[in-house]
Amino acid sequence: MKKAAIYARVSTEKQEKEKTIESQIEELRKFCEKNDFLIVKEYVDDGWSGETLARPALDQLRDDASKKLFEVVCIHSPDRLARKFIYQGLVIEELKKNGIEVVFLNKQISDTPEDQLLLGIEGLIAEYEKAKILERTRRGRLHKARSGKIVGGIPPLGYIYVKDKGYVINESEADIVKLIFNLYTQLGSVRAVAKKLTEIGVKPRRGIAWRTSTLHRILRNEAYIGTTYYNKTCGVEPVYRKKYSRKINSSRKLRDRREWIPIRVPAIIDEATFKLVQEMLKRNRRETRKNSEQYLLSGLVICGSCGSNYTGEKTHGYRFYRCNNRHKMFPLYRRCNAKMISGRRLEEAVWNAVTKAVMKPQILISHIACLMKKMKEPIEEIELEKSRLMKSKKLIEEKKDKIIELYTDGVIDKEKFISKMREYEVREEELESKLRDIEEKLNYALNRPILIKDIIHFCSIAKKKLQNLSLEEKKKFLKLLIDRIIFHSHEGKVIIKGHIPVIKEEKSIEEYLKMFNKNFAGTTSIMFWNHGQYPNDWLKFELEAEV
Repeated sequence: MKKAAIYARVSTEKQEKEKTIESQIEELRKFCEKNDFLIVKEYVDDGWSGETLARPALDQLRDDASKKLFEVVCIHSPDRLARKFIYQGLVIEELKKNGIEVVFLNKQISDTPEDQLLLGIEGLIAEYEKAKILERTRRGRLHKARSGKIVGGIPPLGYIYVKDKGYVINESEADIVKLIFNLYTQLGSVRAVAKKLTEIGVKPRRGIAWRTSTLHRILRNEAYIGTTYYNKTCGVEPVYRKKYSRKINSSRKLRDRREWIPIRVPAIIDEATFKLVQEMLKRNRRETRKNSEQYLLSGLVICGSCGSNYTGEKTHGYRFYRCNNRHKMFPLYRRCNAKMISGRRLEEAVWNAVTKAVMKPQILISHIACLMKKMKEPIEEIELEKSRLMKSKKLIEEKKDKIIELYTDGVIDKEKFISKMREYEVREEELESKLRDIEEKLNYALNRPILIKDIIHFCSIAKKKLQNLSLEEKKKFLKLLIDRIIFHSHEGKVIIKGHIPVIKEEKSIEEYLKMFNKNFAGTTSIMFWNHGQYPNDWLKFELEAEV
């Protein structure tokens, strides 16, 4: 009896709702039973595009294939594996190199040149058909929009969609839209509008609280003065792609306004009010951008009470840092009782502590040595824990092999086999997660010498740079060295956590200093030398200061 894996995929939420993934899996199970295959694992990608290979279940299947966990992979059809022929070929070739057979339910493919040619031709035709359908759909939507008809999408607050009529005013929601515009013209703040709506009991269409982002979208929406637009945005690949993304073009980009297609809809707000609101939004945006540049510790301060970020905010013309938990819960009651702090006081305390450590390297060296001592104290315990987890993982692997044997010999039934295998897989994932955490601890705690000469050298270069810095240069310097600043407002204390660069064997201190100088001079992006890029080349430090 061959050990088999099955792989299933659907690409849209509609397909998920229609249970096509269950039908695929059921057919694959019946196929395996008919062919006397023992299913050891099922890999399912729900709602993932076939145009990308970065899919969690497919990646897991490929990893397990290299471990020889199964001998055959059963897939419903080639397009379930991938929508692009080149991707199909890549995965099939990879599996074959690991000695694993690939079987498609609706198309039995052998290794003969004729069958391989047929698979390639069918893959290319499938690609062509999909491209043709997408193009026809796109042209059809554009034609519909140019004819003045609404194309897809959820209607904005204040409207409902009626077939053959388009957007029709929903009177109760339209009154809320009018109230939002009127409140903004009176209060001049989106946050104040959110607070007022909550106080008088007006609820949003979804959720329990008004978000400022929702109100911004409403206040900017031209549909309320009688014109909505189609073709405003297009899909693009995100600049910072996550490891897994269900679609390739998962981000949106605004098109040139000349490409927008206007569609007339009933107006809710008069043009004079709408124009006034846009001017007020623009002015507030300029003031916010201007004020944000005045905060030295922007993005670095974390609340010691709840873990949320502290953000800069002006009150009565004075600069303050305030726990963002207030913003997260706004306009509902906040859950954190952390105090706000004067921007000047907090910035002076942090800047003085950092510059003092750089001016006197011995302070920095003592803090690094103290932290490393703390981390090295439990090193034996960490090693013992790692050994224990490795033994547990090996035991789970042995149990999985044993349960497969019992099922193959007919000692246990299928239901018990599947139940036990799932139980072992969950436990295995937990162990792997714990092992990754321990490896990170060991990576820092082992073999980390304090290179005093190099720290002194680094500080001597930094010391020269600290004189007569502009606000922007100070921000760069702090973001280069500091991970986060934890502010304990009730104790009036800040803990500054950061990194100092040290040398790898193949990299000299001069190379590090050269990068430091370049970043400080502004000739390269500060992110080029982000410590996240070189996690093993930095020594951690902690400083304390009172405010």
